[in-house]
Amino acid sequence: MIAQAQEILAQWQRGQSDFTLTTSGSTGAPATITHHRSALEWSAINTLRAWYNPSDPPIQLCVLPLNKAGGFMQIIRAAVWQTPVWILSPQANPFTDVNAAVLLHPDGSVQAFEDAWDKFKPTTVSLTPMQIALVMESPTTATLLHEFNTVLLGGQALSDQTEQRLIQEYPNTRFIHTFGTTETASHFAGREIIPGNSDYCIAPDTQIRTNENGELMVCNPTTKNQWLTLHDKVQIIAPDRFRWLQRSNLYINTGGIKVAVEPLEEFIAHQLQWPLYSFYCTGKSHPVYGEQITLFTTHHTPTEIVLKTLSNLPSFQQPKEIVRIQTIATLPSGKIYRNPNP
Repeated sequence: MIAQAQEILAQWQRGQSDFTLTTSGSTGAPATITHHRSALEWSAINTLRAWYNPSDPPIQLCVLPLNKAGGFMQIIRAAVWQTPVWILSPQANPFTDVNAAVLLHPDGSVQAFEDAWDKFKPTTVSLTPMQIALVMESPTTATLLHEFNTVLLGGQALSDQTEQRLIQEYPNTRFIHTFGTTETASHFAGREIIPGNSDYCIAPDTQIRTNENGELMVCNPTTKNQWLTLHDKVQIIAPDRFRWLQRSNLYINTGGIKVAVEPLEEFIAHQLQWPLYSFYCTGKSHPVYGEQITLFTTHHTPTEIVLKTLSNLPSFQQPKEIVRIQTIATLPSGKIYRNPNP
């Protein structure tokens, strides 16, 4: 992974004009997106302005895939900010082997953990919600979160339970739930995780609006200053902030009724006190309904208890089948792969 990071850095230092990224594939076949370096530089500068001190840029720990926007942009930020960046191979709980991290300097040179960690200790890290939930599950890795000033979280929804734990257990660490896509070169908005805050604040030089379907539209240098429609329904609170409601393209069509998957999963997580990364809902083919809601989970809670707990859902939203699986498959980006036939 360090060689891949060095190559990205070298391409930037050589003045390469265009960079190609691949989308996560969470809602369809992965697609390639090309960004000009000026858009990537704009994104890196605005991240620094929005959540850090521009006069004292942070040292990052990168634990995300470098061929996806989240990890790739950490290398670009380090190049633009002229700061070193720690590189650690992505895994479900990335802190289990943190001493395998390698430090990449702006000139392309590297240092091992034991030679540089104390002198260049990272002050910020980007994680997926699944990663941070697993980090907090282990007492050994949970303590490492205290060492970061700022943690950026992105890629999927955060459960209420996770947010409450972050607020209560890490009062001296700032957590930002970021919002963005590959098409926008990573995030263009963020929501600080503090009590009662549901609003995402957008980056400077960004405009937002909604279309007739209530979907978010964004315009900034990463979209070539053209309006880009995202598959997210939002409520715009002010010109510089919005409240996320749900995905607009993640539905199960059961009996002619469209059921939004993510709000359903959030309800199930709350009712059963399950982490969001430990189950998912998807539509399986049904001869009468077209699709039936099927719940896949790693939990072994008896079916009758699950169904009884969820009985206050409208009948068309209740899972018709519960399937136990050993592991939840994830995409390279860290997002859950909602496989109807695992």
